[in-house]
Amino acid sequence: MAQMNVTALPRYLLLGTVAITVLLLASVAAHFLYKNQTDNENRLAALEEEFMERGREQLSKETQSAKDYIGYMVSQAETVLKEKSKDEVLKAHVIATTLYEREKDRRPLSEIKTLVTEALRDIRFFNGRGYIFIDDFEGLCILLPTAPHVEGRSLYDNQDDTGHYIMRGLLEAVENPQREGYSRYRWYPPHDQKNMADKIAFVKAFEPFEWVIGAGDYLYQIENDLKAQALKRLEAIRFGEHGYIAVFDSEGKLLSSAGITSQKEQSLSPQYLKQEERILEKIHNKARSGGGFIEYEWFLPNGDGPYRKVSLVDRVPGLDWVLVAGFYPEDIRELVQKQKNLLQVTHQEDQVQIYIFLLLATIFSLGFSLLFSGWLNRKFTEYHREIESKQRALSLASQVFDNASEGIMVTGSDNRLLTVNDAFVDITGYSADEVVGKNPKFLQSGRHDETFYRSMWQMINTSGYWRGEIWNRRKNGEVFPQWLSIQAVTDSAGMARNYIASITDLTERKQVEEKLRYLSDFDPLTNLPNRRLLGYRVDQTLSLSRRQPDQQFALLYIDLDHFKNINDSLGHRFGDEILQKVAKRITELVREGDTVSRLGGDEFMILMPELHKLEQAANLAERILHNIAQPLENDSHLMITPSVGIAVYPNDGDSFDKLLRNADAAVHFAKRQGRNNYQFYTAEMNQRASERLQVEISLRKAVENQEFELFYQPQLNLRDGSLAGVEALIRWRHPNEGLVPPNRFIPLAEETGLILQIGSWVLVEACRQGAEWAAKSTEPFTMSVNVSVRQFRPELVEEVRSALLTSGLSPKSLVIEITESTLMQDEEKTLTLLHELKELGVQLSLDDFGTGYSSMAYLKRFNLDQLKIDRAFISDLPQNPDDAAITSAIIDVASHFGLVTVAEGIEKPEQAEFLASVGCIEGQGYYYEKPIPANDLTERYFAD
Repeated sequence: MAQMNVTALPRYLLLGTVAITVLLLASVAAHFLYKNQTDNENRLAALEEEFMERGREQLSKETQSAKDYIGYMVSQAETVLKEKSKDEVLKAHVIATTLYEREKDRRPLSEIKTLVTEALRDIRFFNGRGYIFIDDFEGLCILLPTAPHVEGRSLYDNQDDTGHYIMRGLLEAVENPQREGYSRYRWYPPHDQKNMADKIAFVKAFEPFEWVIGAGDYLYQIENDLKAQALKRLEAIRFGEHGYIAVFDSEGKLLSSAGITSQKEQSLSPQYLKQEERILEKIHNKARSGGGFIEYEWFLPNGDGPYRKVSLVDRVPGLDWVLVAGFYPEDIRELVQKQKNLLQVTHQEDQVQIYIFLLLATIFSLGFSLLFSGWLNRKFTEYHREIESKQRALSLASQVFDNASEGIMVTGSDNRLLTVNDAFVDITGYSADEVVGKNPKFLQSGRHDETFYRSMWQMINTSGYWRGEIWNRRKNGEVFPQWLSIQAVTDSAGMARNYIASITDLTERKQVEEKLRYLSDFDPLTNLPNRRLLGYRVDQTLSLSRRQPDQQFALLYIDLDHFKNINDSLGHRFGDEILQKVAKRITELVREGDTVSRLGGDEFMILMPELHKLEQAANLAERILHNIAQPLENDSHLMITPSVGIAVYPNDGDSFDKLLRNADAAVHFAKRQGRNNYQFYTAEMNQRASERLQVEISLRKAVENQEFELFYQPQLNLRDGSLAGVEALIRWRHPNEGLVPPNRFIPLAEETGLILQIGSWVLVEACRQGAEWAAKSTEPFTMSVNVSVRQFRPELVEEVRSALLTSGLSPKSLVIEITESTLMQDEEKTLTLLHELKELGVQLSLDDFGTGYSSMAYLKRFNLDQLKIDRAFISDLPQNPDDAAITSAIIDVASHFGLVTVAEGIEKPEQAEFLASVGCIEGQGYYYEKPIPANDLTERYFAD
């Protein structure tokens, strides 16, 4: 069966080749024949339209040529008039000169003059309108053939309807070296003795008698002569067999035509006379709309018809003429038919050539196929023997390939996979069908950059192999390590034909290595960094801190009190659980970037880098003491307490060992102080941290004991000094220290979060007091309350609403003051919160304006009501020109946005005067009143 296939296949190939060749040739032949037929039909279909388009183009050219000719002729009227007048005058002058020279010695001058005038009297030109006239230099009329009765009379003072002196103009025309010239004037035409028309005359001096001989004509008459010439020429124009140009005036009167019209042919029937009227109306409608092509039926110039006619209607610029140039499509039909016959003959010749070409191509293709088949048969037999030999070798290699424990990939020279073995499928998770034909790049994990792969391929191209560890990705997305070996297979020319790669999965070995590495750096019980890793991170922090001299960091040493008793009484397993819970609690308290470590036993260590204030370490120690002391087991209420020692770089050491030792010493000192407390390594640090802690403790007690009270600073109208409102300012009346200034406790309240409770109380108390004063005030009155960044949260809206409802204060009387730092938070959140506050009806004020880097932007972006100018710009007014300019600019901007301006820190009368002069509306400061208790303010401003 195999031998039969070997002998039969070349025969099948020959038959297939011949069949395909014949089929292709037939397809090509059909395509060309169809295309030739289609092209011929398209050309025939377009031929008549092409001739029609040519006809329209000729009409456009003929019409434009006629318009140009008419325009030229009309423009030559004055030139023709002048040339003809001059020519006639020069002829008359020659006659006069000849008579004078001939008779001067034989006759008296009077007889010669009579002889000359009579010789010139009957000369006519310009279609009989033109004549020769003679005047002397004094303006006396010598010869005027059209009015002999004025001869001998002086015309020196004759004027036309423009006031021009006609005779004087004629005499002035010869006052030049040539003693000749033109004169333009107006006079009555022969057919109209009421209205003058433009006239041009040429005159030449005749010196023997001191005469001027002249001739002229009316300009419009010359124009009419030229128009008549133009119409006569247009009437003679022909294009094509029957094409001609007709001319109408604006009234529809026919001026010129070579065709059949009712004016020329009286034999037209009434039906066609009506048709002529419709056509004329159509022509003039087209002319009035700007011109263009029209179609209608009309007679040929010889009277045959009517036939379809295509005409172009156009107007002559400057004249009331309408040109109609047309042709009869019937004239071109014979030309079209001749062209169609010619195309048909050409089409038949093309088809014959295609048939001949296809026949020759078929013969050639069949002969070539026979020769190619014989050669291919020999080659096929040789290749078949070679393939059988290689198949035996490949079968053996395939068994090795399929049973190898390493994954194997084979690619072509284009680096696309040809095959993979079963081990590759097991390792990567991809089936052979999924990867064959792909570039192995799909296995890349992303852990190696382009430089890595470039170096790998550079070695393969130069050395022919590469071996190394690499990370790739399985089908399920898992990234895994593998040992990869790539070998290039080259041909006799040294060019790579294939690449063979073997892979070994290193996942299990890496997991063992990773476990060992983890155990070397982390505590297995709590999963916290151990002492070794902590030491490494402390050394890194030391290196960074040494480059920044002011940078501190702290080590907090935590030792659990009496933990040995728990282990002894409850067992080590329970003790391990306690250590895990303590580790979790400590981890939840630290900042991102801090390191929590277990040193061993019941000892923990915290590394706090970037320590800005010692209070940060003390605050963390406080939280650790509090949280760890909470019950560990809900059922047994088991409690454990820690002792904490704190060492701070650089004061307490400049190495990990020294800092660790000093923190350990501080822990022992804390235990000696009774346990469950923290201690800094030095007394000075202890004192500072203790003071801060005492203030915080006192502040918490102040919140519980309501030790706060509000002072109020009046805000006055700068124009009339009336009370516009007050600002509520908090004071802490300490039971031992008296009044504590806000700068001592407000920052701490912000840091600890106590500001939320304090701010809520301020809002309620200010609204209550504001409602009381508003009831007594006869003028609009506002209560301003400062809101901190920590307070500026969604709950603030409900707190304001509650305070207003409880106190009864009108929302428009409450002003919420916010700083630029508050606005610089999340813009969307800020806009939403401001919008909700505005919906309550309260007013919004921007405090300390001008101190931020982008203050002006807020005025446009946020819906504010009031602007408070910071005291930094007020203190040096009005002497400091910069502060004066800035303050004026702020007030102008606020005025533009419709904001009320309030100046803070006014301490001098000249400051108040300046602010009022530049338009500031309100002000507050020690010049008016310092912050005072509510009772004092009531007595001063709201006494009955």
